[in-house]
Amino acid sequence: MKKIAVVTIILAILLFMPAVAGELIPDREKVEIKSGESAEFHFTLFNRKNETVFFVISYPAISGWKLNVTPTSGVILPYGEKIVHIRIHTPEVYSDTEKSIVFKVMLYNSTGFIGKYEYTLDILLLSHGTFFFFFTLPVVESWGYWGAFVSVVLTWMLISGILYLLFPLVTKLTKRTKTKVDDIIVEILKKPLALWVILYGLLSASLTLPLSPDISLMLVKAYNMAVILIVTWIIYRVFRDLIIRYSFHLSRKKKKRDLENVLLPVIEKIGIVTIVTIGGIMLLEEAGVNIAVLVASLGVAGIIIGLAAQDTLGNFFAGIHILLDKAFEIGDLILLEGEDSVFRVHDVGLRSTKLYDIFSHTMIYIPNSMLANHKIVNLNRPDTKIKIRVDVSVSYDSDVEKVRRLLKEIALQMPEVLKDEKHEPVVVFREFGDSSLNFTLYAWVEKVPEQWEVASRIRGEIMRRFREEGIEIPYPQLDVHMK
Repeated sequence: MKKIAVVTIILAILLFMPAVAGELIPDREKVEIKSGESAEFHFTLFNRKNETVFFVISYPAISGWKLNVTPTSGVILPYGEKIVHIRIHTPEVYSDTEKSIVFKVMLYNSTGFIGKYEYTLDILLLSHGTFFFFFTLPVVESWGYWGAFVSVVLTWMLISGILYLLFPLVTKLTKRTKTKVDDIIVEILKKPLALWVILYGLLSASLTLPLSPDISLMLVKAYNMAVILIVTWIIYRVFRDLIIRYSFHLSRKKKKRDLENVLLPVIEKIGIVTIVTIGGIMLLEEAGVNIAVLVASLGVAGIIIGLAAQDTLGNFFAGIHILLDKAFEIGDLILLEGEDSVFRVHDVGLRSTKLYDIFSHTMIYIPNSMLANHKIVNLNRPDTKIKIRVDVSVSYDSDVEKVRRLLKEIALQMPEVLKDEKHEPVVVFREFGDSSLNFTLYAWVEKVPEQWEVASRIRGEIMRRFREEGIEIPYPQLDVHMK
């Protein structure tokens, strides 16, 4: 009788107690995740009953966190199981944060709700290092949040002040050196580095306060953007005050006027635009702008601008080609193929070259692309000396040796004509003409612009001396004999 009573009681308990539908393994986990990274977890639902069970999973939405649960609902066959996968992408935080996320599992059968389970993730979110990280000062926890904040601020201000006061000492040391490069570097770095240290100190102090992840992230991004501006400014100053400045100094020292007047200004502008562009892209990226889309848009815009400004770009690169090829320098006298005038190079610009016509006293602007395709004769190369030519014809009755002697004497009388052994005037008996003996006088002058005046005076002197000596300069004539 007692055994029957015990069995009856056990059956009654099993009959009236709630039916257990299943089991969840594990039900709780403690993990560490680095901020800004992703992690995956899973738990398993077991169905302990001989019937199909339906489940639905719910979880909270957390600002800045991305949670993905698969599946969020489904069925579990009798005595079956279902694995639920969880993927978490954490936000970037700059102080360690603890977060508990509860995933609730509701179970149902054909009659309705039958049970509930919870899967809990206890997450320690590890802080992300700041941009251009220096180091972190130790904080006395017993001082409280605001005490730690004030102490960190004062400490970094003291460090910044010490650095700022050390710069005059460094300046005195650099002034003892022969070069001015170190003086310029110290002057460039003095204020930006002090400001950088102060900003970092303010950020470090702010992160000691119990701020929300969103505010911490905003402060760090503001600091990173300020650092980008500071570094961009330092690079710009080094480029402008060191590289460009000493390039100009070197060009003046070597008397490279084309380099100083054209190429270096172009390099300076391109360098400044490049530095500002890279700094701007880094700022936009730190602000969360999709740089890939922006760069693609700029690429398309660049193609459109390139097609629209094809001639301008062609002239620009032709000007660079002219300067690098060194066909002439500023101030050189040149002859152009198909042109009768002589030009002095006045300036080589980004789009055109400015030439001065010494005969007509006019300034001519030639597009660089056209000038690059011309045959150019440089009258200043290999030096400023130039050989002039004077053609003379005399009658067949003239004494050849006398004519040669007179022509050479006339050339030597001109003060501008060179008289050394290497550049001595030469008279050549060139040919027997139809009605004359033809001679050519070659003489060297020191400077190219003097050639026309000297040649003119030589011709005038030849006319005068030939008349005195009775030497005839014939004109073309034709003898006709009548039968």
